[in-house]
Amino acid sequence: MRRYEVATAAMLMAIAAVAMLDTRRGALPDPTGNEPGGLGSGFYPFWAAALIFVAGIAVAYRAFVVPLPAQGVFKDWSSITTVLTLILPIIIAVSLLKWIGLYVMTGAYMAYFALTIGRYKWYWALGVAVLLPAAIYAMFELGFRVPLPKTIFSSVLPF
Repeated sequence: MRRYEVATAAMLMAIAAVAMLDTRRGALPDPTGNEPGGLGSGFYPFWAAALIFVAGIAVAYRAFVVPLPAQGVFKDWSSITTVLTLILPIIIAVSLLKWIGLYVMTGAYMAYFALTIGRYKWYWALGVAVLLPAAIYAMFELGFRVPLPKTIFSSVLPF
């Protein structure tokens, strides 16, 4: 059994359960027709939390079933540097979110990962860096009408 994976899965499931409990009223389409499009405000959060809850169950199940490897998690320093390559950019990105906004941060973050971890060519990384934030902008700002954190340059950039 992998105790840390089980603990992480339990935490995710607890957070998802709270989110599901909080948004359960809007989880199903409104039969009275009072909501635009028939969907309540809790529809997306409820089902996203339900998906996270199911993923937590899968992680916990796998942690119980798959035996622990003979070696430790970190075999050598290259394993630790790989983890740091993943963790440090997200810490930097979250720290800069207030100033550069979600869309610019997402584009820079995805471009970094496409170039360094994925080893994609520059034009694929640029495509991901532009199209993913544009899709997030269209979905949340235009579709759901939910404003997300914007850059300090929001007067110049639409997002």
